[in-house]
Amino acid sequence: MKLFRYRKPSIRTLSGYTRVKRRAKRSIGLSQFQAVTRPARIKQKLKYEAGLYSKPVRVVRNTSKGIFPSFLGLFRKIK
Repeated sequence: MKLFRYRKPSIRTLSGYTRVKRRAKRSIGLSQFQAVTRPARIKQKLKYEAGLYSKPVRVVRNTSKGIFPSFLGLFRKIK
């Protein structure tokens, strides 16, 4: 257990404002909507639909970095 934090907490965190705001967003379902519409999530969905996460493309991407499939099907770096 850490005795000291890396940096001190903000006034909003200490007052509980952040927790109240988060609970309100979750209760009305806003956080689920925002999770779907974030730019990073939209980019990830487009990549998935384009097939960039398929097994053959992942193998090509990893082998080009020098990472090869092992006996168990996991990728590891060959030294």
